[in-house]
Amino acid sequence: MKITALREIHFPAVSKIYTEGIATGIATFETQVPDWEIWNDKFLQECRFVALIDNEIIGWCALSGVSKRSVYSGVAENTVYVAEKARGKGVGKALLLHLISESEKAGFWTLQAGIFPQNEVSIELHKQCGFRVIGTREKIAERGGVWFDNVLLERRSKKIGYMKNILVLCTGNSCRSQMAHGYLEQMTGDKATIYSAGIETHGINPGAAATMKKDGIDITGHTSNHVDEYQGIEWDFIITVCDHAYENCPFIPAPNAMRLHHNFYDPSKFEGSQIESEAAFAKARDEIKEYCTSFVAAHL
Repeated sequence: MKITALREIHFPAVSKIYTEGIATGIATFETQVPDWEIWNDKFLQECRFVALIDNEIIGWCALSGVSKRSVYSGVAENTVYVAEKARGKGVGKALLLHLISESEKAGFWTLQAGIFPQNEVSIELHKQCGFRVIGTREKIAERGGVWFDNVLLERRSKKIGYMKNILVLCTGNSCRSQMAHGYLEQMTGDKATIYSAGIETHGINPGAAATMKKDGIDITGHTSNHVDEYQGIEWDFIITVCDHAYENCPFIPAPNAMRLHHNFYDPSKFEGSQIESEAAFAKARDEIKEYCTSFVAAHL
């Protein structure tokens, strides 16, 4: 199979495939295929493609704009159609993945789709390609005297203007996770949003705050949060910083997250003089700083 740019010369074949899609009754609200001029005006000039086998067009895809406001310049709605005889052979997935890749090169950060709930194959295809269901528009439009729902899906690019979500987890979100939170926040800048949490909450450890301040980072304004407070966030990285949290953490549904673990030295358990205690916190701080530096270099 070959995928190439869609040209006007391809439109007769594109039109035929479009007609087959309309005939299913669950592909579009359109009832007839427009002529080239109307079609050409409807879809964006960039990111139009056809799929061919032995020089025969078996599918096509394109993008349409969602708004003329400049803030939505990187948001588009995707359309994918496959010839009836080529359905179920991976053509739609190949086209959609190609469209995603080329749209990111063109600067689009979000693709969205509105699909009839009866079109389960298309919904599943979009999920496989990184789209998520964000809701349903109930009886959004009427066709042939019948009102239809539309399932809304979107895919947010992680290559364009995307801030990764990083969760640092320990037992009480008091010491080690708070120090890692402070360093990662400083090191990642606008590349990531940092969260820290515990499977319990113990408040900010004064020794951790003091040793971080000596290295120029103020974590006294941080809060001690329970991991359950962050349900619903799509994590890119989950870092556990102690064995107890790693072994006892409740399940965090994050299918796309990279999960990392390092059991750092725990200075809060140290017993000794004030000077010895400060040295213990400095030891943990420096170990965590080195880890965070390596993490950012490797992943961000």
